[in-house]
Amino acid sequence: MNHKEIERWYRLRNMKAAAQFLMLVAVLVLLVGYAISIALMPRPEPVTSTVPAGEGSRIENFSYSAVGVNPWELKALSAVVSKSLDRVALDNPSVVYEGGKGGKIYLSAKSGELDRKNNNVSGKGNVSIRYKDFLFSTGSIDYRHERREADTEAEVSLEGADLSLTGKGLKFSLEREEIVIEQDVKARLYDVKWVEPGHRLPL
Repeated sequence: MNHKEIERWYRLRNMKAAAQFLMLVAVLVLLVGYAISIALMPRPEPVTSTVPAGEGSRIENFSYSAVGVNPWELKALSAVVSKSLDRVALDNPSVVYEGGKGGKIYLSAKSGELDRKNNNVSGKGNVSIRYKDFLFSTGSIDYRHERREADTEAEVSLEGADLSLTGKGLKFSLEREEIVIEQDVKARLYDVKWVEPGHRLPL
């Protein structure tokens, strides 16, 4: 083997070693990146339950329907049902109610609770209520089935096509499909329609 062949052999060996080293570095970078992404990935928060620990059963993809004259449907990602089966802690609940005039009311929250004795529902965290073209946002809500009313004392915001509003306290009569913001109301109107005196503003 002459000098040129020896030099060529060493060059090929070094190139092979460099390629193996670069592949190893690439694999390590991928593994470290994956580990960092897993560590930084937001973890789902556990269901905040009023059911005492060890005294209930967890159910994934929970659903519940209230039957009768005023039916409604509830779904949740998961739920913890008490042993007595009367209380249910909810994770990401969403409820569809039907108003007395046929309108649909959609309620969702980060967590909540269902009282199966009286079909009352409460929601907490990122609460939203969709009704027609309006979106209400608040921190908590309580629905009382016997009165067919939802209310909160928390701050409330409303967004509509021509209206932006904030206030404190809300009462929603599902039977009358009537919403009242109770205090500290501040509103901004867009594309206002003027009408003649004595005439009503068309909705």
